[in-house]
Amino acid sequence: MAATFGWVEYLANATATATPTNLNFGSTLYASLNPTLYPVTAGQNGYEKWVKANFSGSFTNISNIQFWKSAGAYSTGEAINYTGMKTSFVAPTTTLSVIATTTLPVANPGTANVSIGGSLAGSLLTAGASDWIVMQVNTSTTTPAGATATKTFSLQYDEV
Repeated sequence: MAATFGWVEYLANATATATPTNLNFGSTLYASLNPTLYPVTAGQNGYEKWVKANFSGSFTNISNIQFWKSAGAYSTGEAINYTGMKTSFVAPTTTLSVIATTTLPVANPGTANVSIGGSLAGSLLTAGASDWIVMQVNTSTTTPAGATATKTFSLQYDEV
């Protein structure tokens, strides 16, 4: 039997969670957000997204978690920053993130960029989750009004 993967999104605190159907960014803190209802104003930042990769089912080992933006063009002045190595929760913000500070890769990074138990070399031996992946969309005053292109996020891991 294989592991089952799913996202868990963390909202206002470390116990307010949801199983999202999308990871859309917006101007409010909400899982499975509709960005047309809660758009990010040009020159502003969206709320940080705090998610974990959750694994259940029967497996021996999960390791080497790799996360990247695999499709979807950026609009002028738009960027997505992230970290995949956050071990403690802080309430999400729309101010410029001091946590999600690295440009999200646009290709498979080839090695782990999401930690487990505080280490990129970490692994799960039973059902559990990665550390937090924190992302934030940033826009500039030159970002066009309206919806931006849909982005696809990919997550890959080794399973034994």
